[in-house]
Amino acid sequence: MAVYISVVSHNHSEIIEQLNCLPHLSEEFNVIVKLNRKEEKSYYNRYTQLHILDEQYDIGFGHNNNLVYSYCKKHLGMQPSDYFIVLNPDVFITVTMITNLVSLMTKNNVKIGAINLYKDMNYSIYDESVRDFPILLDFVMSFLGYGNKTVVNKSEIKKPTIVDWAAGSFLVFQSSHYSKLGGFDECYFMYCEDIDICYRSSMINESVVYFPNIKAVHLAKHSNRKLISKHFYWHVKSIVRYLLSKKKLTSKKSLLECDGF
Repeated sequence: MAVYISVVSHNHSEIIEQLNCLPHLSEEFNVIVKLNRKEEKSYYNRYTQLHILDEQYDIGFGHNNNLVYSYCKKHLGMQPSDYFIVLNPDVFITVTMITNLVSLMTKNNVKIGAINLYKDMNYSIYDESVRDFPILLDFVMSFLGYGNKTVVNKSEIKKPTIVDWAAGSFLVFQSSHYSKLGGFDECYFMYCEDIDICYRSSMINESVVYFPNIKAVHLAKHSNRKLISKHFYWHVKSIVRYLLSKKKLTSKKSLLECDGF
């Protein structure tokens, strides 16, 4: 099977060049960089094996990745048994780690997976990228600065384990499963689309499997969430959509189970 890696850049060429991860990955896998804004392409042009999609700007995270998925199917020959990886431009991962991940997923028939992200190159500080499904109170407490009890303690997990959801900074899907889910919900512009797709997957009995021994570095810079910021507005809007969608999906599944399906 083949591996296809989707990277969405919002003027991220500087960090992409700094990490210099994509050229190495493109030697073994299909790497597609989707530009969401006009940006300098001199770095990308050095590596002819990189696929650059330079169109349809200022659209959401999910919409961008869905476009890449469609491009992989229509133009690069992606097959149902192949793997589709959503990778943030500020994540550094090696070819070996991805190869090992795909091998584990194939061996254990895993349809959607997540890995162990760290905040530093020494792999000493965990990124809080694996969590339980949140309820409204969890969002409120987090915004008020009281912490987030949904964060999973990675130090306690030593082997592949089912989790509720993992951050979209790195998610991997078997191609057929991504298609079955309909990809990301494009009504989310930013925030919660990763929770949503993981929840929808769990509703069809394909939960996220977290692989603690597959490691990568996520050099995240969190956006401003002040009350007057657009990021706060996007976040609140996404929270409302997620909570309403979750309620609807849960009710629908309950009705189907009562009817004997």
